[in-house]
Amino acid sequence: MVYKITQTKYRAFIETLILTLLILLIGFFVGYFVESARTGNVVSAYKEFEVTALDLKLQNYYYQIMDSASCERAIAQNFIFADDIYEKGLKIEKYEQANDLSEELLLEKKKYVLLKTELWLNSILLKKKCEKPFNTVVYVYSQEGDVLKKAEQDALSGILSKLKEKMGDEIILLPIAGNIGLDIVDLQLGIYGVTYLPSIIINEEQVLEGFHSVDEIEAYLK
Repeated sequence: MVYKITQTKYRAFIETLILTLLILLIGFFVGYFVESARTGNVVSAYKEFEVTALDLKLQNYYYQIMDSASCERAIAQNFIFADDIYEKGLKIEKYEQANDLSEELLLEKKKYVLLKTELWLNSILLKKKCEKPFNTVVYVYSQEGDVLKKAEQDALSGILSKLKEKMGDEIILLPIAGNIGLDIVDLQLGIYGVTYLPSIIINEEQVLEGFHSVDEIEAYLK
């Protein structure tokens, strides 16, 4: 009798153990596939910009040889590109928040930052070549940081989003990771004397460090 009771308990233990292991394995594989899907979504979103990057490069060549009669159309096209990149960037940011940056994702993000930097350089070229001015607001943020840094950047990002909604086609807003390991970004930050992240570069003339209100930023716009 005692033997049967012990055997029954042992069998129940084995069945419970097997069931627990199965649940753990299922949870592991589900988590793995969900994470892989998220990573795939981020990579796909970044890769969509590769053709755009080539397009921007060709536009840069065109801007260098065009005459002033083409300025209005060129500026309008530059704004279309800028707004499209900004809107898609907001979606990518949501994906990033749910994923740690793997080496693959970091490489794709570097390509994306290069794309936005090229758009910034195109905008500078257009402002120098054309008489019609427009505003560029480059938000340079830190890729890494503690809780306080993240809170500061989240608040500033929200302020700049409100500014973009308010001013629309009057400004080009470009969020750029400033410490992601790209020489061209380091060069630009050195040119404008940016030593603190986050900072805002307004019209390549004014650098505002840290958090600022909409009114404070707007005061420097044309």
